[in-house]
Amino acid sequence: MAEVILKKMLQESGVTCIEVESAGVRNLEGEPRDTTMAACAYKAGYVMNGEARYISQDMTGAADWIICMESYHVVEIQKRLPYVQWSRIHLFNEICFDEKTGMPDPSGGTIDMYTNAFHRIEDGCRALVLKLSKTTE
Repeated sequence: MAEVILKKMLQESGVTCIEVESAGVRNLEGEPRDTTMAACAYKAGYVMNGEARYISQDMTGAADWIICMESYHVVEIQKRLPYVQWSRIHLFNEICFDEKTGMPDPSGGTIDMYTNAFHRIEDGCRALVLKLSKTTE
């Protein structure tokens, strides 16, 4: 969801020099996106289509920033990268809100949990676009 929201916000802000990709640390390659999350996004004007992707060496190697939703994701990415590259790995809440916490995962939860996660991600993406806009000026 963060990929879809961030891409749309960057485009609307006129920031075109930043590429955004998302992938998971668990191999769910080809699985459909979470339908409840997609419904929350659609309600707010975002279209989440496509399938889940597994993070690849090419993705981690090419990324300037690797933004993770949970601490568990950070650890999984650290296992794949040499220590000297760990400075590229960030928690979403840390980079967006200066909070050293992970995003709660709504998977399997109530619609309220999904809605709260959606709004938190949308707010975080808005903050991230402001930061990225300043670095590309």
